[in-house]
Amino acid sequence: MTFKWPRRVLAILLMPVMAWIAPAAAVVEINDNVERYVISGATAAALRHEMNTKGPQGVGRRFDGFTKWHVSWRWRYQSSGAGCVIESVRTTVTVNTTLPRWQDEHRADHATQQRWARYLSALEHHEEGHRRNGVAAGHDIDQIVATMPPAASCDALGANANALGKSIIQKYVQRDVDYDRDTRHGVTQGAQFP
Repeated sequence: MTFKWPRRVLAILLMPVMAWIAPAAAVVEINDNVERYVISGATAAALRHEMNTKGPQGVGRRFDGFTKWHVSWRWRYQSSGAGCVIESVRTTVTVNTTLPRWQDEHRADHATQQRWARYLSALEHHEEGHRRNGVAAGHDIDQIVATMPPAASCDALGANANALGKSIIQKYVQRDVDYDRDTRHGVTQGAQFP
């Protein structure tokens, strides 16, 4: 007869072992902000004109929707005879998404309302892709900084952590650029109106 440990007992027994081999404590905080700019009109052409004039300003032009993300990170370190090690990491990802809000939708015909609903859903889906890039950047920074090897000095450790963080940010900024190129700013995902 074979004895099987209940899962809860195994988890409790393994916790001290996992704590001993786990990297520095890490926390990722995500702050999502959605802002809506108001548009009005009863026709698709009127809505297009409103978005062209009121949409968020990006690089060189206005867009129907726009997502900006920012990642910041802080760490605590501990100095010992073996060098300086990361003790804990706190990473914050702030995501600001701007989308249109059609205030007088009731004035339009049913076909325009349906077309708008499909478009807005596709636009939100596209902007969510940009959000995912920012959140992934935050998680990558958090994990990589938390598992950095010791450095000879805390100044060197800090410089290494910042250099790694900045290179990760650049990688995800490029992913955003590639994402927009590949989807034609959401057009291939259905984010085109009218």
